[in-house]
This record gives sequence, structure tokens and C-alpha cells, in this order.
Amino acid sequence: RLCYIRRMSRDEQIREVKSATLRRFNQLWQRNFQTNLSAIQRNPGVIALKNKLRDLPCIVVGAGPSLDKNIRFLHRAQNKSVIISCDAALKPLMEQGIVPDIVVCLDPQEEISRFLINVPQREIILVVPSIVHPHVLELWENNILFFNKFAPDIPALVEIQKKAPHLGILTPGGTVLSVTYDLAFQAGANPIVFVGQDLSYPKKKSHSHGSDAAGKGLKFMMDKLKNELVLETDINGQSLRTLKSMAVSKQWFHWAFTTLKRDNPLMVVNSSEAGILTDHCSLQPLTETIFKHCTRKLNIPWILKKALKRKKRH
Repeated sequence: RLCYIRRMSRDEQIREVKSATLRRFNQLWQRNFQTNLSAIQRNPGVIALKNKLRDLPCIVVGAGPSLDKNIRFLHRAQNKSVIISCDAALKPLMEQGIVPDIVVCLDPQEEISRFLINVPQREIILVVPSIVHPHVLELWENNILFFNKFAPDIPALVEIQKKAPHLGILTPGGTVLSVTYDLAFQAGANPIVFVGQDLSYPKKKSHSHGSDAAGKGLKFMMDKLKNELVLETDINGQSLRTLKSMAVSKQWFHWAFTTLKRDNPLMVVNSSEAGILTDHCSLQPLTETIFKHCTRKLNIPWILKKALKRKKRH
């Protein structure tokens, strides 16, 4: 089975992933959006952060297994960079005393709320799609930013975007870290540094140790999703198992790094020290990246508060 999937073309993988997404989520998207309309009118969209982090270093944190190796070094980047976490990496960061500035969700299902339960929110901004599950909004008492998922080939999402155009868009690419990257990119951050961005599964773990997503372990996941596995080459030239959706996400990142345009320079650094994201970005140990780029104190809460103050909707 693995050999067969290995020979599948990238286009076939993309079509399969999109088709599965549509079948699974079409009604849920519309139901969530209708329920969220009031909150969407009260809160700003990600467009409020456009160019507001211009030329500031930004660390994008995923919940891949490699995060366990590097998470302790992120203390050195706190208050010297913007730290944007995916939802599944929030609890591992907080357990280490690292408070991200922004947390990003993508999945419309209620189950992602487990990433946010019993977490001190402090001044963290939550960034969510307009189609997020309403329970997630009920859990979060601090600032919320909404975005529309940009998907011009999915009619339901096109219609939703038309109903709330003021929010701004983020372009999904198979995983939550794709929209997290796009947020940092549109905000003008530079460099954009990846940590815990494996997009693959090593021999023993599926996620970072402290993440709720790590719960049932790699063997359970591999058995459940065995028909969704493909092989990809990692940063060391070794073959690693991953999901079709993550292989598609790798392709999306390569497209984003080479195609998306903005008017200030961009450097992308993968400091995960593991995984399959290798092309069109530099590979560098996290300690070296922090030493080179996180060199001055920054008042990130003030920068974000200033950006959002003018955009609050009443």
C-alpha cells in the first residue's frame, strides 16, 4: 500500500485531500458560521494586522515531535520576537513558561477546544476562522481575530467570505501551520522561523509530548490512518511516514515561499531540525537562529494592542 501511494502524483493527492475535506465539513462550515455571526460583527479580522509586524522576527510554533527538542530554547526568544503558536502547541509552550503572543486555529470541529481548556489566557490573541466551532469562542475571554479561509474552488467557503469580507483572508494549505505562516507573512514579519514543523512522524511519536494531540500515540494513529500514509524525504535524506494531507501541505509551503508576494524582504528559516520541509527555506538550528535574529527587546503586547485598538468593531 505504501509503495502504491508513493507513486501517486501530487495532483492526485491534492484532489483526494480536497474531496475528503468537502465531504466531511461542508454542512459544519455553514452551521458554525451562522452561529458565529454575532461574534464576527463584534470582533476585528486579521486584516487589522496587515503589515503591523513589519520586519520583526516571528517564530511560528507547530506541535510536531521535534518541538520537544527545542522548546526550552524559546525562552531566549520571548520578548525578542513575535511567537505565534498553532493551537496544539499552546499547552506545551505554557507548561514551559513560554507565553505565545498569538494562537491560531483552523479546524472547524469542536474537538480542538481541548487545546484551549484550562490554559491561562493572559494577553494572548486567538486567531480563528469564521467557521470555527462556537464552543471555541465560548472558551476564550481575551481578544479574538477572525479570518476567512481563502478557497476559491469551494463554493460554500466562497459564499461565507462574501458575507464577511471585512475580516481578511488566510490561505489554508492542509495544516494549521499554513494559515499561521500566512498570518505572519501578511503581517510583514521577517524572518519567519519554523519550530516543531515536522509534517511527518518519526518512529516513536506523532506530536510534541505535552500536546493533547499526542494522547493516543503513534501506533494508534498509524493503524487508524494506514490508508492515508505516504513516504517523504526528510532534512537528512531519510524516508519518513506522513499523511497525504501533510504531503500536500509540504507542497503548499513550497508554493507559498516562491509565489506569495509582498513589498518587504522575506527570509524563511526552518529551525525544527527535523521533518520534511526542506526546499526554498534555510535550515538552521534554533539556537543559532535566535542568536542571529532575536537580538533586541520588543514590546509585542503594545504593538498588537495598538494595531487592534483602531480596528475594534462596535
